[in-house]
Amino acid sequence: MTYSIKIDDIEIDIEYLYDDGEQRVWIESNGNPETPGYPPNVEIMAVFALLKDKNNNDVMVDILPISDQFLNKYDLEIIEERILKSYE
Repeated sequence: MTYSIKIDDIEIDIEYLYDDGEQRVWIESNGNPETPGYPPNVEIMAVFALLKDKNNNDVMVDILPISDQFLNKYDLEIIEERILKSYE
């Protein structure tokens, strides 16, 4: 799935996996004890930005490996929260 945002006039496309979580089950239908469940979560797989190369050509680049130079960890967490809220 893809989520798009604009940061400092650069279009950013974020590819991610979404897991809608699992509800807590107190007692399963077969009598087994509870399953704790887990909340929905997002895992960012790639962060693509359209940048210029040395010849001034547009190049789509995955900046996730160097995202701390463009985005800080806090920003990625905020983006994950925004993606999760879009599912509510």
